[in-house]
Amino acid sequence: MRTSITIAGPLLAVLFLPGAGGAQDGRGAPPAGRGVAPNANYPPYARPVSAYSPPRTADGQPDISGLYVAIPLPRGIETPLVPMANRAPNRANSEFSYSLNERPKLPEGAIARPVGVDPADGKIPLTPEALARRKDIIANQGKIEYLDGRVLCLAPGVPRTTISAPVVGYQIFQKPGYVVIFYEQNHLYRTIPLDGRPPLDPNIRKAMGVSRGRWEGNVLVVEVTNFTNNLSNNWVIGAVSATPGVPAESLTTGHGIPHSELYRVTERYTPIDANTIHYEARIDDPKVFTQPWTIAYYAFARAPKNYVPVEYACFEGNDKNLLLMTNTDISGIRVDVP
Repeated sequence: MRTSITIAGPLLAVLFLPGAGGAQDGRGAPPAGRGVAPNANYPPYARPVSAYSPPRTADGQPDISGLYVAIPLPRGIETPLVPMANRAPNRANSEFSYSLNERPKLPEGAIARPVGVDPADGKIPLTPEALARRKDIIANQGKIEYLDGRVLCLAPGVPRTTISAPVVGYQIFQKPGYVVIFYEQNHLYRTIPLDGRPPLDPNIRKAMGVSRGRWEGNVLVVEVTNFTNNLSNNWVIGAVSATPGVPAESLTTGHGIPHSELYRVTERYTPIDANTIHYEARIDDPKVFTQPWTIAYYAFARAPKNYVPVEYACFEGNDKNLLLMTNTDISGIRVDVP
């Protein structure tokens, strides 16, 4: 049985260190976007272009099916608004996150850079209201109602479910007219129809959203809408855990940003070769962000032949572990149900 370790707190900060997350550029025409040159002098992001042509399924889809594991991410999700003294704003971290087990390396020639690639400075373009809300959430991580939804075993949503973690794998299935993605984390899955059907009624909302896909050549493009937004603990993104004591404006991990009912994501899954898939997500929510922003990174590497997805358990309300991990005592508010 695989146990969730996605709990914010001092212990995870020691085990995994903050700032996991990253992105690498490829070669090709960049997507439309705005921003200024990044402070770290990263080259402008360009979508990867590959000469690889996947085999076809019986109905003609590019065949990307199979088991995958995450490629470690060597840089932060974001560039902090206020970098902390004596701390690199986008330091490497994955060698610590993945030291307990062998994980695939970045493709040869990949550039280690933050996950946020547009705006080019890597800063998440929050509205003043969203930034104020983020500050409030991060400043109150000692209160259970402000905790990360992953600590509460809530579905992380998209694109957060695709942010690499050292304990999860992925399985892609394909059948005529559909792509299905199974996430080892919390046994989550998404069924992506490819027949051009419209989204569901806006009143029907799901934690993982409603996906509608299409193939653009060998690239799987997925539009995701209709996300549940009745819980502020469901954050747009986040890598590992936010470091205790670091203010919201100095985070590099993406934590503490809930979305509104207008939230939508456009994903692009690009097969680079027979064993590697590059991931891109354009995130849009005019109530939270001043402009759409984009994350991109090499995400999936084909799993070893002996890799088997196993049971993944998340223990919501485990007061002793929450106290150990986050120093948050929930014993006084827990209700025992006969």
